[in-house]
Amino acid sequence: MALEPETIEKEIKADKWEKFWNTYKWIITTVVVIIIIAFGFFQYSQSSAKKSSEVASQIYQEIITINIDNTELIRAGVFKLKDSHSDTPYSSRGAIFLSRSLAFKNMNDEAIAELIWAADNSIEKSIQSLALYSLSNIYLISKNLEDAMTTANKISTPGYIGLKNDLLGDIYMGSNDKEKARISYGAALNFYQNKSELAKVIQTKIDAIGQ
Repeated sequence: MALEPETIEKEIKADKWEKFWNTYKWIITTVVVIIIIAFGFFQYSQSSAKKSSEVASQIYQEIITINIDNTELIRAGVFKLKDSHSDTPYSSRGAIFLSRSLAFKNMNDEAIAELIWAADNSIEKSIQSLALYSLSNIYLISKNLEDAMTTANKISTPGYIGLKNDLLGDIYMGSNDKEKARISYGAALNFYQNKSELAKVIQTKIDAIGQ
């Protein structure tokens, strides 16, 4: 009995698919396996990153409850963050907190090292700016005006622009460049005007230049 044209067409298509499968089945199978493995790895990575962040958060919360003069205990906690959770935001935050403890004890060189690490490794722009701001202040206190200026000028987060300009004013005053100091303080004043009590402090600095 003769086959219908539609049946013949279906047989031809089935034959083509069978040949296609026989020719490319290993490639197709390999691609599917790779996709499954990649998806599984992605899911594992996401879960692992979430767990790491939760553990790091707990360690950081413990660190900031330690008395600021207990440097070694703070250092031990920060070491854990850097060693096992450096890809979380809390490692840089911990390094900044440790720098405060070190600076409190006038261990400025070590404080500087922590702040440089925090700035270089932070995954949050705002925390990077905080590290740079703190670092520039230590340079300023140490009379290292060149490094203080270079570091301050790296601050780019919008929320820190006022602090940056106030700091630049202090640095210019340190080098006795009153005109540039006035300009920087003016920019800081404009940032904080009608927003913060810092405006009064900055205005006092501007007034003092003319005395």
